[in-house]
Amino acid sequence: MAEDMHICGLRAGFASLAESNRWVLHDPRAWLGVAFHSLLQNVAQTRFALDLETAWDNDVNRLAILAADHQFDRRFRDPTRWPSYYLVRQRALSSAREMISKRASAISYQPVIGSAKIEPAKIASKGIEKKLFARSGRLIGRPDRFDTSTITDFKSSLPDANASKGAEILARHERQLQIYAAIIAEVLGYWSKTGVLVAASGATISFDLDPKKCDAEADAALVALDRWNASLLAASWAGELAAPSADACENCRFQLICPAFWEWVMSSPTVSVHGASAATGTLVAVQSGNDRDLQTLQFSNIAAMPPADSKQAFVIRCSIHGNHVSKAIGTVCRITGASVRPDGRLRADLSTIIACENELPSIDIGREALAG
Repeated sequence: MAEDMHICGLRAGFASLAESNRWVLHDPRAWLGVAFHSLLQNVAQTRFALDLETAWDNDVNRLAILAADHQFDRRFRDPTRWPSYYLVRQRALSSAREMISKRASAISYQPVIGSAKIEPAKIASKGIEKKLFARSGRLIGRPDRFDTSTITDFKSSLPDANASKGAEILARHERQLQIYAAIIAEVLGYWSKTGVLVAASGATISFDLDPKKCDAEADAALVALDRWNASLLAASWAGELAAPSADACENCRFQLICPAFWEWVMSSPTVSVHGASAATGTLVAVQSGNDRDLQTLQFSNIAAMPPADSKQAFVIRCSIHGNHVSKAIGTVCRITGASVRPDGRLRADLSTIIACENELPSIDIGREALAG
């Protein structure tokens, strides 16, 4: 949430609400990360022989069931088709076997204690996805893996520092691990020396963790939280918390339900967001194909970013984008994650979401809850 506040206050608000996840198309690569961490956690907590492949399959199947029950994620119900599935599976099994081997060798870890005083009861020198609380409970983190020397965070992919926005994304990841380091130092009494980002491919990026910089980032996160709470109390509607722009909105997972985003889309039709198109239009007709999967949605009054034809047919697949034959004709729909062809026609992609505005939740800042 600290990073979301750094980008957009309304995004941070959405991120704090579990209900928001119902309106987000998730990245299955993140689920592979969950399965990866879960397997290593099982190994760390289990002292008897563990069937690694069965444990992996159980976690992946559980995640696939959750995906199948989600209105948008059901397109990813087959885990073997998740990007890099077999690569991450092999890496998870190999890492688990390595952990078992190290444990059998009885490798001990000694805490690296700088100027901080550590009590014997606090020597819990490593962890996997352990939730930690610092700064009087206002700073909460769950590092993927940590020990006295290294904090490791697993990402679906790593940014190219030489590419557009690559350096910015890398800086965000680095801030995340710096805050983790400050939390670990307060809770466990030692400073980890190195932060490591690991991609599904096995590629890594490492950097030094300077205690002063880590503490500064942790303090800055709490300052941002105080500022965010003040903005929430002062706002008269949710959109006042937002700061829509190409940079802020291009990777935002909450585009579909964000009122500020759609106001900005309508007022900035020539702007492109992450190479994808966001559009609204009035549903005129729905025609099913012979295979009962292909479906053609006829729209009028289309307003899109970047610009698209105002009237057109939008071809989708029910198995990916849902069945829209029951949608009420004349309703206004929102489309995210599509693309615009050179001839001005919209094209549905795997990342495309379609929803009628009357199906979407209203966004309220909850003044009654704040007053209480």
